[in-house]
Amino acid sequence: MIKESDFELTEETKNLTIKGALKLFAVVKIPLEKLKYNRQNGRIATWISEYENEILPEETEKFNEVVEGFIKNSNPESLKKTKANIERFGQMEPAVVLENGILVDGNRRFTALRQLKREGKGAEFNYIKAVILSDSYSTKEIKTLELNLQHAKEERVDYNPIDRLVDIYRDLLSPGAEFSPAEYAREVDEKESKVRDNMSVAQLMIDYLDYIQHPNMFYIARQQKLDGPLREISKILKSKKIDPYDYNDAKDILFASLATVKGDATRKIRDMRSVIENPRQLHSVSNKLDQTMDDLEEYFSDDSARSKEQFEISEKDSEKTQNNTDRYTVQVPQDIVDRVNETVETEIDNSKLKKAEKAPLKALSKCVNYLHEADPQALGYISEKSEKDKDDIFSLLNELKKGIKEIEDEL
Repeated sequence: MIKESDFELTEETKNLTIKGALKLFAVVKIPLEKLKYNRQNGRIATWISEYENEILPEETEKFNEVVEGFIKNSNPESLKKTKANIERFGQMEPAVVLENGILVDGNRRFTALRQLKREGKGAEFNYIKAVILSDSYSTKEIKTLELNLQHAKEERVDYNPIDRLVDIYRDLLSPGAEFSPAEYAREVDEKESKVRDNMSVAQLMIDYLDYIQHPNMFYIARQQKLDGPLREISKILKSKKIDPYDYNDAKDILFASLATVKGDATRKIRDMRSVIENPRQLHSVSNKLDQTMDDLEEYFSDDSARSKEQFEISEKDSEKTQNNTDRYTVQVPQDIVDRVNETVETEIDNSKLKKAEKAPLKALSKCVNYLHEADPQALGYISEKSEKDKDDIFSLLNELKKGIKEIEDEL
């Protein structure tokens, strides 16, 4: 346990809103070795999940070494900027820590200082300036403060969207969730409707990880960059065009496509919307993939097949991913991948063809509607100074006649 009286007091103070009130806190200098990363921090949630079946070191420094790697990998550029700023100007913004030494806010600053200390940059980097919160605050009050700090406008830019979804799940959907949507919306300064939309996407993330038999392994969602595709799936499944009896089939087909897609997953899911919303096409896909879906379920349920390596990619592919030219994929047997993609793509092509077939009819309908707006009686009001308008009208009428003749001949 650490107490404010144990450390050198600075001249700085920090305002924090806690228990619904603004309070002024003193800032002290805490040696780095006294502190420990917060394993519940939302920014590293997906990285921590990679250790789901492993034990993180109990010893503080070894634990910190592991988590420091997560912080570095989660956003190398932001860490680099933070480190450069601290080295040049010193630590400008105090961190927030609990009496047990765990950081509530300031993981990146802590990481930058740890690195600067190891590099021997100076004694001023051997400690972190921070506020110490007493143990009189509840876990919900601490989490509320954390939300206020981490969802500040300047912090939202570099918050990984999957880590944000994990936060939504933990705070609003998990068995131990302590916040209502209205409370959460207030603390993160967002509309409640947006929070509820994010809750739907977060639940789909949980459902998808359950579908591939890797529950709560959030790193897979991060690796697959599922935020965009899951948001498209959420929009599709909310469609009133989907019969409630078809909902589960639609969801399974979308998840199967997500697990087997290569390339731009967001666009692929978006293209599937017309197929999923068409009952005839949805039933066609469902029937054609009946055996394939059983094979996919059996594959994911096979303990020998379900390994973490199933979701890893080569170093070459990793470089492509960083350059946004490729993406992580779940390693499903190729024959299943081919069956799912061929069936879905065929129906997407059929849907596009149907849409193209209807395009002339829709265009002509619009033409007729616009034509009705051209009131012939209004032509009598064209003044002598607008003779050019008459010429333009005759020219357009001739174009219409020519177009109508071409369509009639084609028919």
